[in-house]
Amino acid sequence: MPSTREPLESYLAERSLRVSPGSLKSERFYLERFSQFLKSLGVDEVGSVSPRHLELYRRHLETIPGTRGKKASLPYVRTNLSACRLFLVWCLGAGCTLVDFQSYPLPKCRPSEIRVLTVDQLRKLLEAPTNLRDSLILESFYTLGLRRVESYRLDLADVRLSRGTVRVTGKGGRERILPISERMCRLFDTYFKEVRPRLSPGPTEAALWVSKLGARLGYESLRAVVRRSAAKVGLHGVYPHLLRHSCATHMLEGGASLQQVQAFLGHDDLASTERYTHPSDVEVLREILRARPLRD
Repeated sequence: MPSTREPLESYLAERSLRVSPGSLKSERFYLERFSQFLKSLGVDEVGSVSPRHLELYRRHLETIPGTRGKKASLPYVRTNLSACRLFLVWCLGAGCTLVDFQSYPLPKCRPSEIRVLTVDQLRKLLEAPTNLRDSLILESFYTLGLRRVESYRLDLADVRLSRGTVRVTGKGGRERILPISERMCRLFDTYFKEVRPRLSPGPTEAALWVSKLGARLGYESLRAVVRRSAAKVGLHGVYPHLLRHSCATHMLEGGASLQQVQAFLGHDDLASTERYTHPSDVEVLREILRARPLRD
């Protein structure tokens, strides 16, 4: 049987095709720490790992202090164990173990309340950038409900101005075609003709978003665009996925069905969409319907 670390690189290579670079980095950290814990117990082979070891690891995670000196939260423990269980299930399929961990129960957590931006906050944020590229990045995060990795993967060929659509590649390589307004089509047309060429991309560079060096804009740089724009207007704790949350919530408040929002966001499970159905302030809803920032 292979060691607890041998299958790790093969597993992470497969995961890299399905998750964002940030998620992959986190999973690597969780799994390497799990491997170290198993080693401390004298467990060196994947085939020797049992559900009992996962339970011992759960108790370990609940007692060790985090970076801020506090005990790990239940959602954090669940995330760690979920990564370990997924890896061990993969190991079964790869023939590295004979134990099926699929039924190992993860700690149950109450869904956390989803934070969204108000209309005034969105308006200020979307008006913050001083260049068209950053404006389009922000607007596409919100109006298309993009995940950061989906924005990062966008190529020139994905934007079809003649059809008014953008092709988005989501989790698991699943594609969805999303509509863009005439206004955004005009902005994209200007970006293609006037802005992107000034960034001097190479003749073979297919990326939609390019940096000042002419290469695909980095994954972390996309988050920096959002943070930098938010800081200009005094907003704190703003990140790309917050704009996706806002998009989903505002769509539901505007009358879209759960199934429509599920398809629009590319959720595989309707339960992921149902998180956005929390009660909302009636006055906020009225303001959104009356003055949605990105209406045409």
